[in-house]
Amino acid sequence: MDGARDSEIAMGAYQPYHLATRQPARGQIHGFRMSLWYEHLGMLHDSFLHPENEECIVKVNQLADRYWDLYSSESLEHDLPGHLLRYPIWISGEGKVTELPGFEFFPDTKARVLGNKVDYLPPILTT
Repeated sequence: MDGARDSEIAMGAYQPYHLATRQPARGQIHGFRMSLWYEHLGMLHDSFLHPENEECIVKVNQLADRYWDLYSSESLEHDLPGHLLRYPIWISGEGKVTELPGFEFFPDTKARVLGNKVDYLPPILTT
């Protein structure tokens, strides 16, 4: 968290005067959540108003798949509309993890999608 690398953070927030008792909460936390949707997906959608619903999950997954398809295409002519992309793996019903067909490596790299087992992790990964 020293700013030397990109990171994500989890947070909790509470606004006692914006509780969803009779109607959906629409305080500053709601506004922050909506701005995060826009930042990561490059758009807003009505389903984002109810992130607990399957419709929202389906929409986010559709966009992440679309953005991965754009990113991994042979020619990327414009910036991506958002930066939440599908991770290029498939998980079978039995829990076996494999890379998507044709994606042993991330595009334009020799970095393996599934990585490799190592016995040593450099300090930059652990501090």
